[in-house]
Amino acid sequence: MYFYFLNCILITLFLSLPVKAHHNPTFGFAGTAGPILTSPASTIQKGHFGVGIRTEYVNFNEFSNDALKFFAKKRQFVHGSEFFMYPALVAAYGITDNFNFGFRYPYSIQAGIRDGALNRFGIPHIIERGTSHGVGDLTLFAQYRFLNIKEKAFEAALITGLNIPAGLAHTVDNVGERFGPDHQPGKRSFDPIVGLALTKRFGHKLSFDTNYLFTKAVKGIQRYYSGDLHNYNLALSYRILEQHHHHSHKPNSHEHSHEHLYGVWEENKYTHAHTHKHKWYSIFGVDSVIELNGEWRQRQVFGLIQPFGFTDEDSGGSFIYVSPGVRVAIGEKYSAYFSYGIPVVLDPIGDGQKPDFRMVFGLSRSF
Repeated sequence: MYFYFLNCILITLFLSLPVKAHHNPTFGFAGTAGPILTSPASTIQKGHFGVGIRTEYVNFNEFSNDALKFFAKKRQFVHGSEFFMYPALVAAYGITDNFNFGFRYPYSIQAGIRDGALNRFGIPHIIERGTSHGVGDLTLFAQYRFLNIKEKAFEAALITGLNIPAGLAHTVDNVGERFGPDHQPGKRSFDPIVGLALTKRFGHKLSFDTNYLFTKAVKGIQRYYSGDLHNYNLALSYRILEQHHHHSHKPNSHEHSHEHLYGVWEENKYTHAHTHKHKWYSIFGVDSVIELNGEWRQRQVFGLIQPFGFTDEDSGGSFIYVSPGVRVAIGEKYSAYFSYGIPVVLDPIGDGQKPDFRMVFGLSRSF
């Protein structure tokens, strides 16, 4: 099902009619470097928009069966997972030069979910629940650039958003039981988001970006509370390969016309042209990116497990990644990017599962 979902996005992305690109490095290129995971303060020009596919993949250090059985004996609410993957359709539109509106609509895949449990004799065993997948909740967002000092190449923007309960929340596991709310694709809650983004450019080749986002968790399906989330990011981007822009000539070559003046008073003119060949890689622009990506989440609460709710003491915590990456502009309209996150701070609350690495990759097109 999710492969069909991705194919539909690809067809939409690449069969659209070409139009002029905008200037936000999140979706396209306009001769400036830009980050991958960090939200820049730069906005899309009025009347232009971008669309793309963005996929996040998190691989976990899996718990052994013995570890899960041990947690079950201690009555701990600990799960084991192989990986999470979230391909998403993302888009944004420039309502004005300083105000953008957009959305993110993901498909959630949580693979290899395992639980330790006790049978009626108190003996621990493993339940192979399998993979939970389905359309996740929709996120709407708006960005307002309230500061744009062009002579200083400095920008600041306010970001707001709202998670809309549009995802599936009744998926079942391999044994025919309904997955818990923490493993459902959709949480069925209206979670508001607010944040700030700053961008400082040093010419068109070097850019420093930072942003902070706060997501206020609201109780959703089965009175599940996922915990407030704080995201903070820093990014340094450098353009290592410049594109050769082709506006009025062929992609692989064009002619330079110029004049020669001769005679005593240079009264005669002679005009001729030279053909200039381009290298095969002249259509590409390449950015190298290094980012610091952090998040801190509260413990989750399951409202229906006990009369007054059950706080999971093995959930939430703080994680920080160092994420080198590369972004490639392809012609005037397309870009592709890849980021590899290496965890440098792993501080889960209790015995929560730790990530091994994270990858973020995607394709985008500007209009």
